[in-house]
Amino acid sequence: MLLPSLAVLVPFLPLVACQTVTITGAPTIPSEAPEFVNGDAFTSAILNSTNSYRREHDASEVRWNKTLEEFASDYLDSTCEFRHSGGPYGENLAIGCSNVSSCVEAWGNERDTYDFGDPQFTEETGHFTQLVWNDTTDVGPSAVRDIQ
Repeated sequence: MLLPSLAVLVPFLPLVACQTVTITGAPTIPSEAPEFVNGDAFTSAILNSTNSYRREHDASEVRWNKTLEEFASDYLDSTCEFRHSGGPYGENLAIGCSNVSSCVEAWGNERDTYDFGDPQFTEETGHFTQLVWNDTTDVGPSAVRDIQ
């Protein structure tokens, strides 16, 4: 049985002067993961896991932004394709995660190759950079099933 795939789009404020890259994973995930089917659990998981990484790197906590959430939701609902929107916000994308926290963990794990001695954006660590960027203040993720 093929389970529906699910993608998470996490727009960040403010726009970071960089381009983000995508991570791809397994093509499907269990569609009944609690964090993906319950809005409050989704919000909580995103904020908790994102802010956990931010605390480890002395960045202030991010807050939920309804405008960003609506942007992400509208974009994912309109396209159902796994690609960046090209919109006005920095974005991280993930697909194939077993739960919301594992999406954030995939981005956070890029710190293993991040050069802290020369802190700047690279294609290999773009998600991590966005995740812990000091000037990032807000997130507004959304998720969609049956992404292509």
